[in-house]
Amino acid sequence: MELSNRELSALIWTAAILVYIFFKDKGDNIAKSFKLLVRAFFSPQIMVVVLCAALWIILCLLGLHYVDIWTTANLKTTILWSFAFAFLTLMDVNRISEDNTYFKKTIRDTVNVTAIITFIAEAYSFPLFAELVLFPFLFCVTAMHVMSGKKKEHASVHSLMSGMLVTVGCAYIGYGIYMAATDFEDFATWSNLCEFFIPIILSLLFLPYLYLISILVSYELIWVSLRFALKDASLRRYAMLQATIRFRFDLEGLRRWKRNVGAYPPESREGILNAISEVKKYQKRERSPSNVSPDAGWCPIAATGFLLSENLKTSDYHRTYDDEWWASSTYLTINEESLFSSNIAYYISGDKQAVKRLKLVLNVNNNEDSEVAEARFHQVCEVLFLSSIGDASSEVLERISHGDDIDTEVHGRRVRLRKEAFVNTSRGGYSRTMTIDYSPDCRAPYE
Repeated sequence: MELSNRELSALIWTAAILVYIFFKDKGDNIAKSFKLLVRAFFSPQIMVVVLCAALWIILCLLGLHYVDIWTTANLKTTILWSFAFAFLTLMDVNRISEDNTYFKKTIRDTVNVTAIITFIAEAYSFPLFAELVLFPFLFCVTAMHVMSGKKKEHASVHSLMSGMLVTVGCAYIGYGIYMAATDFEDFATWSNLCEFFIPIILSLLFLPYLYLISILVSYELIWVSLRFALKDASLRRYAMLQATIRFRFDLEGLRRWKRNVGAYPPESREGILNAISEVKKYQKRERSPSNVSPDAGWCPIAATGFLLSENLKTSDYHRTYDDEWWASSTYLTINEESLFSSNIAYYISGDKQAVKRLKLVLNVNNNEDSEVAEARFHQVCEVLFLSSIGDASSEVLERISHGDDIDTEVHGRRVRLRKEAFVNTSRGGYSRTMTIDYSPDCRAPYE
C-alpha cells in the first residue's frame, strides 16, 4: 500500500496546516469546535449508518476477492474511495432522497471518459519536491479562481486563473500519458486494470445501500413532519402505516403525499386514504395523460415540460390553497460565476383538469448582467411561444426584446409583459414577467 508522491504531498501539507492552526489557537476555540464535531459524528444515529456502510463495503470486497478482482494490494484505492465517495455521499443522503435523478447522474459520472483520464493522470506523479510546490500553488490558484468569479470587475483575474488550472491539468494528463506510453508494459497490467475498475465497481455496488438509506431517511422525515401535521397519535400511526403500505419504495409519491398532508392535514382515516389516493391518481395520470381541449387550457403534464429544453422543468402539478393547482421550476441561473446572478423561473397554474396560465419571470439582480439576461429571456420566451401557442409571433418577440410592456392576443391566447424595477437595492435590477393565458378574455391579474 505504497503512497504516491502526490498523496504524500497532500498528507504533509494537511498535517502542517492542522498543526499550525491548533498551535495558533490560543483560546482553544478551534479545539473545542473540533471536539463538538467529533462528538456529533459519533452520535448513535450516524454511527449505525456508517458501521452498516462499512459492513456493506466489506461484503462487497469479499465478493470481489472471491472472483479474483480485489486483493490487499488494492487496499489503498479502497480506503481513498471510501472517503472520497462512500462517506461523502452518506453525509449528503438528504439530497439523494429529494433528487429523482441522483442515481442516474451518479452512474453516468462514474462510468465515463473522465474516469479514464483521471486514472491516467493519477497513475504517475511528479517528484516529491515538485508535488510539494504544486499543492499550495494549486490551492491558491483554485481559491482565487472561485473568488474572482464572484465579481465582474475581476474577470481578467478569473480568466488568468482558469488558464493556469487548465495548463496544470493538461500537464498532469500529458505527463501521465507520456509515462504510460513509455512504460506501457508495466502500465498495461491486470493489477492496474483492477485499480481502475475497483472504484467504479464499488461505486455501483454501493448504490443499493444508498437507496436503502435514502428510503429510511425519507420515512423518518415523514414521521417527523406528521408529528406537526397530525396531533392525534393514533391517526399519525395509521397515516404512517398506510403510507408505508401504499407507497413502499415510491419516494416521489411519498414526498408529494407529505407535502399535501402538511398543507391540508386530514382529520380522519378516510382523509388519509383520500390524500394517498389523490397522489396515486395523479401519478397514473402522468403516465397516461388525457387530452385537454385547447379551449379549456393546456394539458398539465405537457405544460410542465414546455421548457425542458431550457432546463426549466417544473415540479409536479399539484393542489394548493383555494383549490388552485400549480407547479413551478427552480431558478435558472444566467451567470453561474456571479454572486448576484440574474435568473429565470417558470410557473404554471390552473385547475385540476387544465393549466390556465403560463408565467415566465426574469429577475435581473445586477444591471451589469442585463444584456446577457435579456437575450436569454428572449430565447426562453420564443421556446415557450412555440410550445404553448405553436407560433412565435415576430412582432411580439421584437417588442419583448425592446423591453416594451405588452397586452395583446396571439392565436386565441392573451399575452402580457410588464417590467418592474426593484427597490432598496444598490445594484439596481428589475423583473420582467410574461404571462400567457388560455383565453383572450381572461382579466385576472399577474399574481
